Amino acid sequence: MFVLLLILIFIRPFISSLAFPYFNYLHSFLLLGSLLLWLIRKGGPSKDIASLRYPLILFISAIFVSVFFSQEPLRSIESSVNPLMGLALLAFGLSMVPEEKEKVIFFIVLSGLFVSALAIYQYAFGFKHLLDYVSKHNISDPFILEYIERKRAFLPFVTPNILGGYLAMVLPLTWKRKKDILFIALFALALLLTKSLSALLSIFVGVLVYFYFEEGLGRKKIIFISGFLIMIALVLMARIATQKEHLHPVFSTVMRLNYWRDTLRIIRAFPWTGVGLGNFDLTYSRYAHNSYLQIWAEMGILGLISFLWIIIRIFRAALSHLSIPEERNQTLCLMTAGFVFLAHNFLDFTFFLPEVSTLWWLILGLMISKRQTP
Repeated sequence: MFVLLLILIFIRPFISSLAFPYFNYLHSFLLLGSLLLWLIRKGGPSKDIASLRYPLILFISAIFVSVFFSQEPLRSIESSVNPLMGLALLAFGLSMVPEEKEKVIFFIVLSGLFVSALAIYQYAFGFKHLLDYVSKHNISDPFILEYIERKRAFLPFVTPNILGGYLAMVLPLTWKRKKDILFIALFALALLLTKSLSALLSIFVGVLVYFYFEEGLGRKKIIFISGFLIMIALVLMARIATQKEHLHPVFSTVMRLNYWRDTLRIIRAFPWTGVGLGNFDLTYSRYAHNSYLQIWAEMGILGLISFLWIIIRIFRAALSHLSIPEERNQTLCLMTAGFVFLAHNFLDFTFFLPEVSTLWWLILGLMISKRQTP
């Protein structure tokens, strides 16, 4: 069963919920079923999860309230699979012994290496074939053409920002062993090729958090941070230099502000129960490009409060693990990965994409799983 779970975790990023919805459903139900069987056999992480009991009960209650008062109950029932699977992955991560934990992290990183290689391949060779396909089928979508024109890598996802958010989250897991510089470089190169400002900003925030808890900011780290800022500035200037309105960062910023404004209108109309999981839909977007606002809009205030409560409890527990020498480095890498995901979702929506969010829920569980022997 554990081997099957490792395989399902490995292939998760390669099944886009937006491009392959039926394969996504198949994978989700297979993963959820396997997780439940694993947890039943293990007996569940009852002791470790005790501190999360109340926020988890509140979050599950918010899911049921969201479905019960949903504008479209059937769609909400279907969409409830993702958060419930996330909770199962959280419990799965908590249930692991150290040897299992190491294997899961290895498979997450290994999968990320394949994703990075695929993105680099697309940048080097794939765009020519994609351009031929677009020309042959007379596709005129400005955003697709922008990805090709600017060679913004996005495979195996459907947009560069989703790929960037995924890579930014997994990248800190490679920092556990500094000698694996080749792996780190491969992830970093693929991330840079997305040219995603939201992903670069989130990993920058993650780097600051990592350095703060590691040993403070020394001279070398300040130089590294300065170089990172220069790299972000170069990507920003390249985006600003474009003459096409929809490619300009200001356009992206204005659109996000419009999405947030429209989302707040939905929240004002349904502040307590939300419109129901999966029922969020704006005129020009399926997502709010701010997952916290969208959680409120879909699940109501109860959903947002319980979600934030879970996060706060988990990160507080993880901080206590930093005082344990043999756990410090691994916990710090997992904390940084979890924090990067949260930062990215202030500007994007990977929380609602299981190809990314399922790994984040798993990382949360790994973050606070205690050392024990089988």
